[in-house]
Amino acid sequence: MKEADQRLSVNGVDLAWDSWGSERGPALLLCHGYTGGAHDFILQVDALAADRRVVLLDQRGHGLSTKSGQLAGYTIDQLAEDLIAFIETVTDEPIDLLGHSMGGIVVLGAALRRPDLIRSLVLMDTSAWSFLPDDVDLRLFMAEFLANFNPSEGLPSALPYGPEDALIEAATPSEWRQRKLELSAGLDPYAVKALGVELLASETVSVRDRLSEVGCRVTVLVGSNDHPFIDQAPELVAELPQARLAVIEGAYHSPQLTHPDEWRKAIEDHLLTEPGSD
Repeated sequence: MKEADQRLSVNGVDLAWDSWGSERGPALLLCHGYTGGAHDFILQVDALAADRRVVLLDQRGHGLSTKSGQLAGYTIDQLAEDLIAFIETVTDEPIDLLGHSMGGIVVLGAALRRPDLIRSLVLMDTSAWSFLPDDVDLRLFMAEFLANFNPSEGLPSALPYGPEDALIEAATPSEWRQRKLELSAGLDPYAVKALGVELLASETVSVRDRLSEVGCRVTVLVGSNDHPFIDQAPELVAELPQARLAVIEGAYHSPQLTHPDEWRKAIEDHLLTEPGSD
């Protein structure tokens, strides 16, 4: 199972990345979410790369990229700037760009700053204005956890077990799950703290008032059980100038793992749609 073996220095950190498939035509870049990494998409790369270039990267503090060991520098704006510098360096034309969860707000930031770099967007199980869970008890738990979390003491030993976890276990090979555990243990706790706090501050991360500026074609892709993102999705589509909605029934937050065939079809449908045909 190949990993992101290349390194690129941007904005004072080294980002781990790699690419698969043909060098011809627009690349598809997959940008992972909070506490995730390129490994989250590795099981899908070969199928997606059959007739295009597919690029994966680990954002700073995640996967095999630089862990700074300090809170400074771990912001959504900085991740967007890293992504822009990365795209400028490893591609030579506008790309198709997918952002998953936190990655969604990162790719929106990049698209708003540098629309010339982006051919189209897939906003996957994400938001443009709030990552707060609908469940009040869960919201309070997350806020309390992040407020009390001291990154100098390392990562917490365990996270709550959710309904998606059983689906992931059933759908993924043990080798992939073992490597996921190893990579998760290597996260920078300072990234977990700083980015987690920012994601819970809706007034900080929201770009809702700028969605009308997104000029490229967009697919909003979301699992039918992934709250609050499935609830926000119709409004997100309505406020983007060229957007459509794709829902994966029965999926939660990571449909590329639990519903791989349906997820790939949604990605292929997006990539095969000609600009202006929606």
